[in-house]
Amino acid sequence: MDAQLTPIIEAFQSRQPMRAKSLIITFFGDVVSQHGKTLWLSSVAHALEPLGINDRLVRTSVFRLVKEGWLEVEKIGRKSFYGFSEFGSIEYQRAAKRIYALDNEAWRGGWQILLATAVPEKQREPLKRSLNWLGFRQMTTGTFARPGGDDTDLRDVIEEFALEDSVLVMDATSSPISSRRTLKQTVQDNWALEELAAEYNSLIRQFRPLRAALDKGKTPTDEQAFLARLLLIHDYRRTLLRDTPLPDDLLPSRWPGTTARQMVASLYTDLAAPSVAYIRSSLESEQGHLGAPVAGFNRRFSQR
Repeated sequence: MDAQLTPIIEAFQSRQPMRAKSLIITFFGDVVSQHGKTLWLSSVAHALEPLGINDRLVRTSVFRLVKEGWLEVEKIGRKSFYGFSEFGSIEYQRAAKRIYALDNEAWRGGWQILLATAVPEKQREPLKRSLNWLGFRQMTTGTFARPGGDDTDLRDVIEEFALEDSVLVMDATSSPISSRRTLKQTVQDNWALEELAAEYNSLIRQFRPLRAALDKGKTPTDEQAFLARLLLIHDYRRTLLRDTPLPDDLLPSRWPGTTARQMVASLYTDLAAPSVAYIRSSLESEQGHLGAPVAGFNRRFSQR
């Protein structure tokens, strides 16, 4: 299995800068949040060392994530245990709804429009980032739109930023006056579908050999399964940061994002059991070795 995993690790290491902070967020979201929510700092370093992230870089990155509000620390004796802050947990759970989803939603022709009428300067970029996760794109200054969507997730963002009196939300539909071709071209341009297609195709090429090896009955070690799972979700998450949950009606035919999602789901399912075995035997929280994952873990990439 080294022949399939090594190129994936080398591709991660070749990125400049490596962005260890982003990987650590993936690690806490995909792994730690499912096994008791906190982890000993030395376990973080132990888990990421095979990826070329040394102890010093782990400590520096974790310290910065605490300062940025993503993580919080609890000290017990001489040991430090880290987990998501409330902000970090909310942000990652918002992303997780998309990362571990199996299908796109059906589109019924509706749009949501958000007008940022009086958003304070310091909140504009964080709000834009959160809206992007929900599928909005900025059409003009202060005007965001997305196809479909429900009010619940948008209301959560507005309340999180305390912007109830600073934004206007409207529902709209595409008029028959607008051509279908123009609509799809607008979506392609504003949602950068060509760039996203290239990223999805790159992801597929990178992980296809691993999928083929598993299909031929090759068995990874528990640690290999853990590393493959972590990098799989990290690379998929990196693309989703620039993607949006567009319904199939607005996507090009043979959209590679669909193929990528199906491949990620199948790989994750096959890697889950051995990766969990590694996590439970090798990583520690303040209670000792990590326990079984929470019930929701088995529903990732599932319609159950």
